[in-house]
Amino acid sequence: MNDIGIHLLLFAVIGAGIMTMAAFYSEPVDSPALRSIPRRLVVFAIGCGILAALMILAEYTVASVN
Repeated sequence: MNDIGIHLLLFAVIGAGIMTMAAFYSEPVDSPALRSIPRRLVVFAIGCGILAALMILAEYTVASVN
C-alpha cells in the first residue's frame, strides 16, 4: 500500500466532486443543494468506511488462504 495518503486524498477529492454534482442534480434550487453538501459528504464517507471495513472483515474471514 504505497502512498496511502495520496490515494485517500484523491478519493476524497473525487468523492466530493461526485457528491456536489449529485446535490445539484437532486435539488431544483441551488441554496438547499449547497446546504445539503456537508451532510452528503459525511454520509458518503461513513458509507465508504463501513463498506471498507466489511471488505477487510470478509478478507480476513472468508477469503484468507493459509
